[in-house]
Amino acid sequence: MTRKVWMGLALLAVFSLFSLGLQEAWAAEETVKIGYCAPLSGPAAAWGLPGLEGTSIWVDKVNAAGGLKVGDKTYKIEIVKYDDEGDGAKALVGVKKLVLEDKVVAILMLGGATTPPTQPFLSKEKIMCFVLIASDIAPDRPYLMDVTDNFPAYHLLHTEYIADAHPKAKKAAIISQDDEIGLAAIAWSEAGFKAAGIDVVYSKAFGVSTTDFAPIITAVLEKKPDIISMGASYPEFQALICEQAYTQGWRGIITSACWDFGAILAKVPKEFMEGAVSGFPDFDDPKLTKDHHDFWAEWKKRYPDHSFSEIVWEYMGALDVWAYGAQKAGSVKSEDVFKALKAADTVPHSFGPGKWFGKETFGNDNLLVPTWPITEIHGGKPAIVAYKNLFDWLKDAKKKQILFDTLKAWNIKTYQ
Repeated sequence: MTRKVWMGLALLAVFSLFSLGLQEAWAAEETVKIGYCAPLSGPAAAWGLPGLEGTSIWVDKVNAAGGLKVGDKTYKIEIVKYDDEGDGAKALVGVKKLVLEDKVVAILMLGGATTPPTQPFLSKEKIMCFVLIASDIAPDRPYLMDVTDNFPAYHLLHTEYIADAHPKAKKAAIISQDDEIGLAAIAWSEAGFKAAGIDVVYSKAFGVSTTDFAPIITAVLEKKPDIISMGASYPEFQALICEQAYTQGWRGIITSACWDFGAILAKVPKEFMEGAVSGFPDFDDPKLTKDHHDFWAEWKKRYPDHSFSEIVWEYMGALDVWAYGAQKAGSVKSEDVFKALKAADTVPHSFGPGKWFGKETFGNDNLLVPTWPITEIHGGKPAIVAYKNLFDWLKDAKKKQILFDTLKAWNIKTYQ
């Protein structure tokens, strides 16, 4: 079966859900609430706020069709939001409100710094929590899942692609902020470059309060890298890093977990970013499906002045996975949905059928892994240039050992 057919089948769940029973729904009998506890302000807001755009499109479409048919009931969907500002203490207040007062059955979160303080409570209450940070998965967080974003694992695939497509690029520098997200990105990126035979000449975290990147980039460029990886730098950092690299005269290959491309292009000409590598296409990419394109058209219609990023669809993508699990379980109860999802051999993901992964690296197989797209910036816009699969990468025992050795060197616990 071709990739496009697989993706089309998956997206019957991922965007329309009509094939799963919505056409049979009439007036919704009850309302089911999903919590949205993410940074809607502060330095990580670009990794939280745009997600409301995608979830609003999803909710409107489901409710306009009459609701979500689960078992013998039909539910109207409601998103209850809470701004945690990327702060752990505020996130704990938020999830307690959402669960105890609003009675949500699942919570969408960014993850990272907000995960450690919130998970003991959510685990006790047996509430599913969908994050975008796979390195948050742990044995004592049984209901925490990453079902859309394959961070930080996809850094292995980005670096492999760079080695394949740019064999003359032999030296890499890696920088990201000094927090849970940034350090995970540095470690997995370093492992990927080493496994690909690329020399890592600079690999350091910067403080989260950094505003002047001139001395950092000066130190990076002294090592003469062919590649600069921004790891998982926050969007506001990405623009400043690129500005300094451009201003100081560097030209080479840039890679990152993701982009806030509008912010970057406000600082540098689009030619500077030509060929930059990541893993998130715009949803009008010709290699994607009609359902992707329809979502893109609706989003552009609603938010014509906004720049697209992976955040727009990732929280929405978690809603699709939750709905798939609820319909398989015939229940919206958190534990029932969780069990139904984990019992499935494959689960629909926006980029095709996903399989569960993570036992050796994170302690739980709670990461949903599809075959992942690789993108390059062409003419100021990301374009899919290849597809790669994490399971294929891990088949190489030597590469796999490099990964575990590198994670250990960065004091990141594994379960090999």
